[in-house]
Amino acid sequence: MFQFIKSLFDKKCTCKRCSCGLSEAPVELFKPLEVTYSPFNFPLSGSTAIQGIRGIEGTDDVYVSGSVAFDKTDVQGVIYKGPLSHNGSLGKWYTFTFKNELVNDTYNTSIYGPCDLGDGNIRFVGSYKTTTMGQSAQGMLYQGPLDGTGTYITIAPNRGATMNVYVHSTMGDLAVGNYDTALINDVAFIYDIKRYTYTDFKAPNARTTTLYGIWHNGGDSYTLAGGYSVLEVGKLSQAFLCDYNRVTGEVTNFTTFNGLNQHIRTFVTHFEGINASCNGYDLAAGFANVEVGGGAAYVQVARKSDGSFTLAKWTDLKYPDTAVKITTSDTVYKKNILGVIVTKDGISAYLAKLNK
Repeated sequence: MFQFIKSLFDKKCTCKRCSCGLSEAPVELFKPLEVTYSPFNFPLSGSTAIQGIRGIEGTDDVYVSGSVAFDKTDVQGVIYKGPLSHNGSLGKWYTFTFKNELVNDTYNTSIYGPCDLGDGNIRFVGSYKTTTMGQSAQGMLYQGPLDGTGTYITIAPNRGATMNVYVHSTMGDLAVGNYDTALINDVAFIYDIKRYTYTDFKAPNARTTTLYGIWHNGGDSYTLAGGYSVLEVGKLSQAFLCDYNRVTGEVTNFTTFNGLNQHIRTFVTHFEGINASCNGYDLAAGFANVEVGGGAAYVQVARKSDGSFTLAKWTDLKYPDTAVKITTSDTVYKKNILGVIVTKDGISAYLAKLNK
């Protein structure tokens, strides 16, 4: 059994990457984009929340991850496998509940980030809650087939002295997330899947740090996305990108971003997801601005010739329905954003397609 589990966890992530390389941003990168919206929900009853997406190697299909709430005591993780079209009706939806030999009382499973392992296997990360632990979320990682017969493990950084562990994204040999302790909220961490090791991550001069997105550039190089807070007025919360070396732990090209590129008027900014493009990275982002209020966005950031990041291009997102009170931007793939919308009737998921 141990050898089987070890062989499964040795599988390489084969999530789709951009093959055209990174370069200076061309002029067309900064042209305005048109957006079309459509629902994207689990086909049965329940409230759908979409939180992650990755491509499937060698196909045009994707894995989309999230959760569906049938009621307050029955929340299940979901994976959609299929094309990004027709409101998610052309693919197949799978449900998951965290369970292993130590845990059998799970009532809430949420899947945040999927990754293709090839040969019909998937890795995903997220969180779960049990009746024993109450409202404190536990981090999780699953690897195996879509029928749920693979291996679930609990992700517990800081030697388990943690609360509210959320594992947000995975790619290559790493996963990233956040946890709280009795004294500190929003501690970011990097989990090395092969080495079974945890590394806390803190943005420069940060009070709190969150890690929501990770992209494997190849080899030991990764790009991380998230947000951090500092105490200075006007910089309460900012988004960031940086490069991370898995072997050395070196952090380079750390760059701060503010919603709509407004340093003063925007007081909260956060990157939720990341995907490589031909010129850099596409990002899902949320922000709060004193003039426009809360906002969701599709963001494009390119690489300069020295490897650093350019200024971001922001495309606002708002689901075109007067009943929608809130639109979020939670994950991104090839000029596609998925998130949730909130109305007086509850929560549902949507897909936004961006075109030149």
